[in-house]
Amino acid sequence: MRYRPLTFALFLLIVPVFGMVGCNATAQVSSEGSITQKDCRMKMDLSDSDTLNAWQVVNDGVMGGLSQGARFAEEDYMVFRGVINTNGGGFSSIRTRMKPGQLSGAEGIRLRIRSDGRDYKMTFRTSERWRGRSVSYQAPIPDTPAREWADVLVPFNALETTVFGRRVRVDPFDKSDVRELGIILADGRDGPFRLDVRSLECAAKKP
Repeated sequence: MRYRPLTFALFLLIVPVFGMVGCNATAQVSSEGSITQKDCRMKMDLSDSDTLNAWQVVNDGVMGGLSQGARFAEEDYMVFRGVINTNGGGFSSIRTRMKPGQLSGAEGIRLRIRSDGRDYKMTFRTSERWRGRSVSYQAPIPDTPAREWADVLVPFNALETTVFGRRVRVDPFDKSDVRELGIILADGRDGPFRLDVRSLECAAKKP
């Protein structure tokens, strides 16, 4: 990613909800079947206007960037769409708050999406801190055929921890303490993007 060190550090100070370090761990396509929805309490149906309206947009304008992003309803799903500009920023994101305990029975998040093929990531925030700083957990959303609906799985064991864009060692991810989750695009590429999201739900391992 082509972030300028000063502006990137400023962004992390202003909007700590998203880490920007890439993940080496591999997310999975949900068809592998080792994870189910059993005993999970969270499901977001984005055809519901109240659920959709709880998502907020955070673009790189907070650090002087020029990227544009928005979220809106279309038919029975949420559209996350905009244009990435890597001159001074280079990201657009959406996020929603969670009640602690909603993901207690989960081992990952299953999404139904229609992607444009760009490298989106999921992000999570708990009350975990490192030297007083909030810790960001993130993992890639798996690739899918462009502009086709697909079910994908982002397992929690693919998450990496960052603070201010650097990897840190902290206590293990506490899924029962998730306060916020989100989706971010920060792939270092200029140009338009669009991700359609129909639903998100927690996924638990089979007994």
